[in-house]
Amino acid sequence: MQTIDEDPAAAARQLLAGTFRGVLSTHSLEHPGYPFGSLVPYALDWAGLPVLLLSHLSQHTRNLQADRRCGLTVVEPGRGDAQQLSRLSAVGDIEPADPDEVAARHLRYYPQARMYFEQLGFRFFRFRPSRFHWNGGFATARWFGTDRVLRTNPFASDQEDAILDHMNRDHAAAVRHYLGKVLSGPLDPEPVIMVGMDAEGVDLRQADRLYRIPLPHRVDNPSEARAVLVAMARD
Repeated sequence: MQTIDEDPAAAARQLLAGTFRGVLSTHSLEHPGYPFGSLVPYALDWAGLPVLLLSHLSQHTRNLQADRRCGLTVVEPGRGDAQQLSRLSAVGDIEPADPDEVAARHLRYYPQARMYFEQLGFRFFRFRPSRFHWNGGFATARWFGTDRVLRTNPFASDQEDAILDHMNRDHAAAVRHYLGKVLSGPLDPEPVIMVGMDAEGVDLRQADRLYRIPLPHRVDNPSEARAVLVAMARD
């Protein structure tokens, strides 16, 4: 099995899953023919598609209502030479997303956004990519089809809920351990909450900061998820 370093598509999947924000590029209404870029937070749905909560008053939402074609660019966090940071750009289309399908998962990642959704009229949208362009550093640029980057979450919503509830309720120390292993400095005292799990990683939130923890190998069912989480807690 290839590692992430050996498989650029796997690295692209982790970057998309774990960046949690990107530049959304839309077609400007005020300046026809020019792109308009906005920084937006997102979380993936069960099909691996980015879900965004957008204000109906925002410039990018008005642009999208006129032309649903858009792009999303995500960049690896880091310092130093920006040309050496991994980045992933996608072109595709935006579509309305049913809150009954996406709200619960999205708001686990962004609990502060509940007010925007419930009181300020923000709406959920789903970005459906048609193609990805990956650049992992010098001389690594290439195009990927969606079949190489998008992955359906193997856990149904009730299965994921059960995993998260169990880990946050009964194994809070293990969840903190997962985050501590990837941070370079001391861990802040705020609680660490597991907010998502899929075949290739777990997502954690501490206060308003989100973190992606890649799994050592792919899992496809709750039994495999339990085994890998136990092994990671012992590492």
